[in-house]
Amino acid sequence: MTKTPLALLTAALLAVSLAGCGTTRDATGGTTTTPKSGGTLVLGENGQEPPCLDPHGNSSSDGPVSTVPVADSLVWFDADGTIQPWLADSWDISDDGLTYTFTLRQGVTFHDGAAWNAEALKVNFEHMRDPATKSPLAAAYIAPYKDAQVVDEHTLKVTLSSPYRPFLDILAQGYLGMISPKQIKESPQSICRHPIGSGPFVFDTWAKGQSITYHRNPDYNWGPKGARHTGPAYLEKLEIRFLTEDATRYNALASGEVHAIDFTPPQNVEDVKANPDLGFLSAIRPGHPMAFWLNTSRPPFDDVKVRRALLAAVDRASIIEGVSFGQYQVAQGFVTSATPGYARGLEGAITHDPAQADRLLDEAGWNTKDKDGIRLKDGRRLTAYFPIAANFPAQRMQIAVQTQAAARKIGLDIQLQTPPEQELTDRTVKGDYDLSSGLWATNTADVLWIQYSSKNITTPERRGQNAARLKDAALDDLLEQARRATDPTELYNRAQARLLELVPAIPFYDDPRPVAYHRKVRDLAFTPAYPSPYFYDTWLDE
Repeated sequence: MTKTPLALLTAALLAVSLAGCGTTRDATGGTTTTPKSGGTLVLGENGQEPPCLDPHGNSSSDGPVSTVPVADSLVWFDADGTIQPWLADSWDISDDGLTYTFTLRQGVTFHDGAAWNAEALKVNFEHMRDPATKSPLAAAYIAPYKDAQVVDEHTLKVTLSSPYRPFLDILAQGYLGMISPKQIKESPQSICRHPIGSGPFVFDTWAKGQSITYHRNPDYNWGPKGARHTGPAYLEKLEIRFLTEDATRYNALASGEVHAIDFTPPQNVEDVKANPDLGFLSAIRPGHPMAFWLNTSRPPFDDVKVRRALLAAVDRASIIEGVSFGQYQVAQGFVTSATPGYARGLEGAITHDPAQADRLLDEAGWNTKDKDGIRLKDGRRLTAYFPIAANFPAQRMQIAVQTQAAARKIGLDIQLQTPPEQELTDRTVKGDYDLSSGLWATNTADVLWIQYSSKNITTPERRGQNAARLKDAALDDLLEQARRATDPTELYNRAQARLLELVPAIPFYDDPRPVAYHRKVRDLAFTPAYPSPYFYDTWLDE
């Protein structure tokens, strides 16, 4: 087990958690007793409710916070970035990087009584890559997985098709949590609605659009090595309540209706910090910044000059300053500054320059305008379609509207559309759009392979995450080499520089995970591998 580039990231994440187990300090500097058992913690979550609670079948920002209470991971990242045991006691990696031999923790059982063993791990790997799972993330993460051999009851030998340096990194994420092999084999269709894991909490009910509830697993005694205690969780029950509107979520915290809120509205952050009865945690999520992806597979964004023109036309700094009330950090490229492998030295490469945008569009042949000021070429208007969901976050809608206004000033007509949900899904799969929105939080710069490798363009056989539908041989080569390299730093630097040339997206901001909570909530922390609230050590001082 070796140190990883996540050392600084995880240290920063855990540094913003509350005081450790044992004696803890209250808001006035006094001390309280040892952690108490019992109580129900209610978390107010934002409106990005996962469509599926199978950790292998979702990619929602709210996925891990919803599934980690139920599904433990194979490994854990400690505060100093060391990969620590969890459901795997130890592992050996072959010199060529192709074989991982996992020795598994004994005495672990799933909530349905199924045993945790080598066969269970193998079943989970197969479930992740099974096309029927329709995995939008886990399947891409373990793409180099070739097969596995059960050596004995608690030993699994995993073979990769090619060396894959981030393999252990991604196995720490909640998106690859372990599900009961019995459920996978006998009732895989039930996992989305009612996942069965081995975690500190047992899933109870999911009232879609409202809440998810859990109760404590009384038999739990296999927490990660990085945890502050052993045995069952302190909380008797946990409720995640979906509160879509920012004002509703904050008011629920202020009134005491909920104990904590995720994604604290930026307009309320300073009020939270000034309130002695409230605490605040925040960390920039590693991975890809919030961005508007540009569909490079069809006009008008198949022309890199048009893509560069739009990027130059948008005053990202002013937009983000306004919509985040000064709380968000403007993205400097195509991975966030918290990501291991972030390329230093490229800051400032993206500039706001409307005059340059006009020149680029002239060079691209869009050099006349109609009566509305929209540019023309061969009788066609310079138009781009941006279909968005009906529940598109208000903040992103503000960014979209301001981007639309900036584009119109240079003669590009961005048409915002709100098609029915099924139509939006169909169009996304078919690539029938010109702009799309999103971000991708992960603990490795391999996010660039997920987002921009030509292998990750959606096909009828596989849902990929290359929303820009980018195909660039030079970039593909860099990203493939980086996945195999012992030290991929230089390769990721070159890949990020190449993306600044290709402009497959407009990167807006490094996405933070701001959590506000009442002081009675103790030892609330983030999972280091993917910053989301983690409740195993949490207790209520009431």
